[in-house]
Amino acid sequence: MFSIGPRRGLRRAVSAVTWYDRGCALEACDPGAAAAAYQRAVAGQPDLADAHNNLGRLLHDQGDLAGAESCYRLALCAAPGVALYWFNLGVAVEDQARTAEAIAAYEQALALDATWADAHFNLARLYELRGRAAGGDLVMLQAAVRHLLGYRKLAPTATDGRARRR
Repeated sequence: MFSIGPRRGLRRAVSAVTWYDRGCALEACDPGAAAAAYQRAVAGQPDLADAHNNLGRLLHDQGDLAGAESCYRLALCAAPGVALYWFNLGVAVEDQARTAEAIAAYEQALALDATWADAHFNLARLYELRGRAAGGDLVMLQAAVRHLLGYRKLAPTATDGRARRR
């Protein structure tokens, strides 16, 4: 009779959430390893939106704008109601000089969270640029002023005129 030996316990694979947590822990000291951990997380759980978003942020920081945009869009497919993902998408497409898409993404971020000061600031800047480029388009310039006032109301201590981009 043939014996296969004593029974052993099965090893379970590392969960997607564990890979995500590893990625978060590695971001400050080893962004490359963090990105690899986030890739493993989304391979194990494709709808893990935070992992897609964090991977997109790392790619964005490395200058891979198309890769970052793709990750932000995947995060939005999994969780379209998160303002942060819309904001990050806006930054990525704005950095690719796609202003109309950036405006739409920032507007969607504000529709989900009207208190997002940085989204108001970025919109004010984009509306002002578009308004001036269109020969002083009053509607665009009024939208710029509206969002600048929203920014100032939400971030009263901001005096340097710059918003955090992500």
